[in-house]
Amino acid sequence: MVAINEKTILALSPQATFQSLGESAVILMIDSGQLYSCNETTEAFLKVVNGSRSLSEIIDTLVSEFEVDHETLRKDLLALAADLSSEGIITVS
Repeated sequence: MVAINEKTILALSPQATFQSLGESAVILMIDSGQLYSCNETTEAFLKVVNGSRSLSEIIDTLVSEFEVDHETLRKDLLALAADLSSEGIITVS
């Protein structure tokens, strides 16, 4: 597993599809058929993961969307990125 830090550029895995469904979202892993439901934070995060933004840029983009300080969001998104990476949902670009 690749270590993720604020300079890491993240992309949605080619094996994952992401779909917003109104007030929720889902991720489908094409290779396994596994389906994940997303909470609000994961949905907002995946909407801005595009293969050209660093984690730091993603944090800066989302900090105004959530009622949380920058450092708390940084820690939460680092952990989220590590979890999604370990599941193969996102990759380091």
